[in-house]
Amino acid sequence: MSFKLRLLLLTSFWFALSAILIGSFITLQQTHTKQRTQQMLHRDLAAHMRDDNPLMEGTNYNPKALKSIFHTLMLLGPDFEIYFLDQQGNIRSHAAPEGKIIQAKVALKPIEQFLTQQAFPILGDDPRTPSQKKVFSVAPITEFGSVVGYLYVVIGSEQRSLLNAEFSVLPIAHILSLAMVLIFTFSMLTYWLVKRTLLTPIATISQSLQAQTQNNFCLQASFTEQAPELRGIGQHFYQMSQRIQRQFLQLQQQEKTRRELLIQLSHDLKTPLSSVLGYLETWQLQQTAPNPLITTAHRNAQKLATQLEQQLKLARSQRSQPEPHFETIALEPIIQESIESLNIIANRKAILIQFVMQEEAQILGDKQLLQRLFANLLENALRHAPSNSDITIMATNSKRGVHVSVQNHIDPHAPTGDLGVGTKIIQSILALHHSKLSTQESSDHYSQSFLLPMKHHAH
Repeated sequence: MSFKLRLLLLTSFWFALSAILIGSFITLQQTHTKQRTQQMLHRDLAAHMRDDNPLMEGTNYNPKALKSIFHTLMLLGPDFEIYFLDQQGNIRSHAAPEGKIIQAKVALKPIEQFLTQQAFPILGDDPRTPSQKKVFSVAPITEFGSVVGYLYVVIGSEQRSLLNAEFSVLPIAHILSLAMVLIFTFSMLTYWLVKRTLLTPIATISQSLQAQTQNNFCLQASFTEQAPELRGIGQHFYQMSQRIQRQFLQLQQQEKTRRELLIQLSHDLKTPLSSVLGYLETWQLQQTAPNPLITTAHRNAQKLATQLEQQLKLARSQRSQPEPHFETIALEPIIQESIESLNIIANRKAILIQFVMQEEAQILGDKQLLQRLFANLLENALRHAPSNSDITIMATNSKRGVHVSVQNHIDPHAPTGDLGVGTKIIQSILALHHSKLSTQESSDHYSQSFLLPMKHHAH
């Protein structure tokens, strides 16, 4: 559900609920005030009727007196209903029309509350409408000092209730319809205001930011001219765009300087490296038996010359990095070459590098990148491993590929390395091979593992 629809529904629902609750409270308050006022105005009505007419003849009520009271009632209007009650609240006489069914008894508790002058309004039974409670006036009828009955006057007759019900429905319907129209209009005005003030400017900002990604993150100065509520955000985005532009210029300048230095360095190293290769090749030709140290040095020098030539080509072509070349290669020779290249460092610390591989497997990857991968792994392990320890490289074949792990002990006094650059190189190379480096470390043990895609043999 969109924000604008939620805003419209929430506003409409909230104001409709508020209107209902406020209207109900006002209606109850008005009803309470009206009942209290009526009852206070007619508090002594029953007492006056009783005092003006002798209601009792001996131990029975006076029919002539009740007839006079009922006649007075007709003169006063149809808003009062008079009942003569006995001590138990039973209705002994009334002025209801012939055939009208009335309640036979009236509850005495409200009458007792009235006579003890408790707070108004006090609601009592309406014999003609048992489902409703109404205000009343009551006066006790005494004979020889004891109460023999009550003159009970209901204020707000049945006719009044019918007329109120008849004439109140239409105005209430009109009021509710008007209230709903006003609420819906207010909701629409609120939505229009929010859309004009917030939603439309936010959509404009979003489109501008999307366009800036295709325009080298460059924003026009007019971008800051937003709605007052969004002007601060627009200024921050514009400042961010300016900073990105400055960083782009700095990066371009740094890249240009780096490329020039790299070309110069490659030219400076190319001649002495060619001389070293020439001397090593001459040495190999003059010796009758191969020397492992000279062979390793010659292989590393050739690798360095190849990498130097690649960097020189990259600098000239202005490419940021070489494209990986994936092919089917054997994993064991790559690991063995990395071990032989670092044997001199391992021998200085008396560290034994053990390589365990269950069976040879063909993997799919870039040979030079994998050589850098294992070189960095072994360099990290040799740097952190204590003297007179061992480093174990295990390669295990599985259905998913070749699982490789490098395990070594940890020297607490070992150097911290070069700001984690080696680890970042490892993670980048593994990401190109759709793999991820997993590291487990304890107080004295360190293990790094990953999975390489395998090219299965055709048996």
